[in-house]
Amino acid sequence: MWAIVHSSQWRKPAFGYVPLLCWLLLCLPVTGLAYQAVTEGGPRHCTDPVARRFLGKAEDSNRPYGERKKAYESAARICSEEGSIYADLAALLLEHQDAAMALTWARRGLEIAPKHPALSVYEGIALLLLGHPDQALTMLKDAPPTAKNEFYIGMAHRALREHKEAQKALSRAFTLGLNDPYVLYVLIEQDKALRDKDAGLRDFRMFYERFPDSPWMHMLYGDAYMSKNDYSDAETEYKEVAKLAPNLPTVQFQLGYIDFVGAKYAVAEEHFRKEIATNPTSADAYLYLGTTLRRLARNTEALPFLEQAVARDPNYTLAYNELATSQIEAGKLEDALRTLQKGEDRFPQETAFPVQLAGLLRRLGRTQEATREADKANRLSKENKPPPPGVSTGPNLASPRNEIP
Repeated sequence: MWAIVHSSQWRKPAFGYVPLLCWLLLCLPVTGLAYQAVTEGGPRHCTDPVARRFLGKAEDSNRPYGERKKAYESAARICSEEGSIYADLAALLLEHQDAAMALTWARRGLEIAPKHPALSVYEGIALLLLGHPDQALTMLKDAPPTAKNEFYIGMAHRALREHKEAQKALSRAFTLGLNDPYVLYVLIEQDKALRDKDAGLRDFRMFYERFPDSPWMHMLYGDAYMSKNDYSDAETEYKEVAKLAPNLPTVQFQLGYIDFVGAKYAVAEEHFRKEIATNPTSADAYLYLGTTLRRLARNTEALPFLEQAVARDPNYTLAYNELATSQIEAGKLEDALRTLQKGEDRFPQETAFPVQLAGLLRRLGRTQEATREADKANRLSKENKPPPPGVSTGPNLASPRNEIP
């Protein structure tokens, strides 16, 4: 198995970006590491007895999430200048994957406590989960250089497909004490993306020595089999993961992908839905569930999932292509036009967008614009010559595939 994981053929994996969020997430997707909601905010200065009672309820982990959330909100209204309450509430919201509300509360807290380190981190994590890794980096780099912050900086770089910077930050996170198998798992993912065999051997050896019984070890083996298109052995490893840790992010996606490739779409749908339930930040799961539904002739159901794929990873070129195709199939031509224009603006060197735009504009009777897009596609096709073997292919390197199989 060692030889399989460290084969000299560092091929692009046939499966998706592991979310941490994702992430994630950044299955990223940011998953795999627990948030610490109660103690992150720092010392309490609020002495109001009513607020203290609310905080007692909020900090009781045995209470339901909704009750704790309301208690924090009530305490924040009473002690509105207490930055630690905003921080603890933001952490609780992130723990329960409500990134949008976490961002709101983190920003409210920063208005009254702009130097609060935990609030800056939570704003960065929320931005990362909401598909804004570039903005997340700005916040995270201004926070103290702790192991956890380095981890999230690495995940932001990972979301931007900046594998070298992600590799550096994730390595620092582990060195600084974030002794978690998921950190090494994602670090090895970056080693593979960079085709850095020496780093991959070193990091796998460390993983093997420190976490031999972790479910993530089976994930590594499954991923290695997937990179060789050995779906049978990969499925065996992923099923072992599902048995050991049924709620582990990414495993249901990988099982779904194997069924998807085998055209077992009904079974694949179940796996992708389970992945979204476990890890709702995974753009890959939304993309493949949407595409699966289209292949089951359920295009109307597919549209919202494909929209979510774009929303959760705006740097995901394939998601724009699939969404536009689904919108065209549904007769929503103007929506498809906007989707393709957004994709072209975000990825000006991608040939696929002007190609699709040219066809759509002709269909809409806008022949002059169609001709301009066709000319642009021809120019990009000539400019984008295939790179030499072993050279990174840019932003698509870590997406599930350059095209849906």
